[in-house]
Amino acid sequence: MRYIIPLTLLLLMLAFGACGDDDDDSADVESATSPAAFPSVGQPGAQPVPPQALDGTATEPQDGVIEISTAGTLFVGNLLAVPIGQAVTIRVTNGDSVTHNLRVAGSDGMFETEDDAVTTPDSIGTGAIGELSFSPPVDGYFTFRCDFHPATMGGQIVAGSPSEPPVTQEVTASPTPSASPAGEASETAEP
Repeated sequence: MRYIIPLTLLLLMLAFGACGDDDDDSADVESATSPAAFPSVGQPGAQPVPPQALDGTATEPQDGVIEISTAGTLFVGNLLAVPIGQAVTIRVTNGDSVTHNLRVAGSDGMFETEDDAVTTPDSIGTGAIGELSFSPPVDGYFTFRCDFHPATMGGQIVAGSPSEPPVTQEVTASPTPSASPAGEASETAEP
């Protein structure tokens, strides 16, 4: 009997301690609707090499929006320039007959982690549009890809004025058809 009162008090303290929360609940609601959060200190980590050759000229936001599209299972407009500290909407229009999305690797340089940003919806059907809001806190490079076609579709976002050069893809020769002695098509790689 003498253990019942202390045990009851201990259980009550544990129950109230576990339920207590010093955080303001309004911050939880705000973070659920705000753009993907990227760490606000330090430079982004090493980013993956985009699988798609980058455009020669960066696309910049017009009225806070960057418009890109998909065609032939590639991003059309895959080198993007974004100012630091300003939210930019990246709008993707799917011009292909297959599903796409756009996922930005966060500061950790890895895909499918908590600091990624991904389009809404995360599955963009033919002729549909997906968007994401991106607001980098520091200068650097961020790689993006299509989760449905990660080996062929990708690009890079240049945030602010980074001091390091961007990650670029080495372009290798692709197979091209040539005629064989029997007149049949075969694949050979051009140097």
